[in-house]
Order: sequence, then C-alpha cells, then structure tokens
Amino acid sequence: MIKKEKIIMDLDVGVDDAMSLIMGMLDPKFDIKLITTIFGNVGLKQATKNTCWLVQNYGDKDYPIYMGAERGLNTPLHSATEVHGKTGLGKTIVAKNVTKKVSNKPNYGAIEAMRDCINKYPNEITIVSVGPTTNVAKLLTTYPEVVSKIKRIVLMVGSLDGKGSVTPYSSFNAHCDPDAVNIIISHKVPIIISTKEMGTTAYFEDDLRNELKQYGRYGELIYHLCNGYKDSILEVGQYAVHDTCALYSILDTDFFTREKVDMTINVSNDEKRGQTKFVPNPNSHITVLKTVDKKKVLAYIANLIKKNAKK
Repeated sequence: MIKKEKIIMDLDVGVDDAMSLIMGMLDPKFDIKLITTIFGNVGLKQATKNTCWLVQNYGDKDYPIYMGAERGLNTPLHSATEVHGKTGLGKTIVAKNVTKKVSNKPNYGAIEAMRDCINKYPNEITIVSVGPTTNVAKLLTTYPEVVSKIKRIVLMVGSLDGKGSVTPYSSFNAHCDPDAVNIIISHKVPIIISTKEMGTTAYFEDDLRNELKQYGRYGELIYHLCNGYKDSILEVGQYAVHDTCALYSILDTDFFTREKVDMTINVSNDEKRGQTKFVPNPNSHITVLKTVDKKKVLAYIANLIKKNAKK
C-alpha cells in the first residue's frame, strides 16, 4: 500500500502553482487535506478564483479551499503578471464560470482551517507553501499551540547564490514578504527550502510540452498554461516547475541532493531586502535542496500525466 503524505497546499495560483496543484491531486502519494490561497503571482481574489476553477474542473474530489492573506506583513503589494499572464494562467486560459466557493466564514479563514487540520492530524501534516509565506507565518504566531504538531513545512523561497529574480538580491516569494519567512524559520519545525535554482534547473521545453498535450485533458491543460508563461531567468520556451519541485521535496526519491543549514533572510529596508543566505549546520532544523535531477523530475511528471490520460 502506498503511504500517502497528508498535505496542506498554500498557493498563489499562477502557472507553476497550477501545475503543482494538478500533480498533487493526481499523485496517489499525496493526500491533500486542505487548500489555502494567498496573494502573489496575482491578487488574492484572482488567485482564489484560479484555484476554485482548477478544483472544479480538474479535481478528483471537492477539496476545501480557504482564502488567506491579501498582502504581506510589512511589504508593499507585488505581483508577477508579466510571468504568469494578466489573470495568472498564461495567455490562453481564463478562469470562467466558476461555481466552486471558498469555505471562509466570519472569523474563520485560512489560518483557522490550517489550525484545525493540523489538530485533526497531529504530526502528520506537511504545509507546502509555494507562494508568499504570510499565511504560514500568521498561523505560527496566532496559534502557537500547533507548532509542535506540524510534521514539516516546505517553502518555495529564496536563492542559493544570493541573487534575485525580481531584484538583484531577492526571489519573488521572498520579496513579497521577507518578514514572514523570517518568522517561520525562527520556529523549530522541520523545514525544507526549495529555492529558485530548483525550478530554473528543472524546466521543460516545447518537446515535452507537445508530448504532454497528447495525454488527455491534464496534458492539454499544462500545454495551454505554458502559453505566455515566461520565467524572468529563463528563455522563451523554457517552462520552470518551481512549485512542483517544492511539492516533490517530501517524496522519498533521489530527485534532489540536500543539506542541513542555518538560514537567514534580510528584512532590512535596503536594496538587499529579501536576500537569503545558507550556512551548513548538520544539527539545524532547516534542510535546503542543493541540486535537482532534471531528467528524473520531468520523467516523473510526464509519467503521472500519461497514467491519467483517460480521466
């Protein structure tokens, strides 16, 4: 029997978030218990609409979705529509006719749903946060009693080389809310960091994009998501899988090499705000992904889509 990883997916649904959500829903190794949304690649309302559209049209069941933070703790609002398209799903797809609703209630939103999910499954839940990390930081500070009950937290944030994608020093998610990242890494929860280098190494090109198109509606979805998707570090026709790398970091595979590290992030209001640094420490609670096997990751994605071609 396949051991399923129980996860909360925290997303700012743009193109690579959409891909990771599809992989999470299709892969029998994952058991998504909750989906939460966050500002980031697009605004909160659009990210939430995109998430609801994906679950409504491509979900294998009706996952609960809760809307979270609409801005960072102490940072002006940023977006990445130049990367993901005006509405976040590339240039071809627009989330229309969305009937799926979020489950928010008065005084009960994303972090309350996270808290209750963790309490229901103590020491079993991994939070996979692939957008700005504001929701997770608010969870840890508002409900500190759950900290010891979290199995691990995965963040798609930062860079190994200290160089940025939206500024010379900061990657996008770090840039959107470095204070939130700083809060999270200060907590002694097992943390995995997947940096920008993972996604910009494990990118696919039009040969695989065209192959995936042959594998049913999920492959067609990925094909169309790529129209207009242009990572600032890569070339046209190279499609980064940042958030899928973060998701796959919790699988028992040899996709990545890893290192225990101490991590810092610059929270000063200077030009280096959001810059991350890593120093080896074998006793740390933080693990950073150091390298990724591009061929193995892409083969795993292609195989998963092919297996689900008739769904």
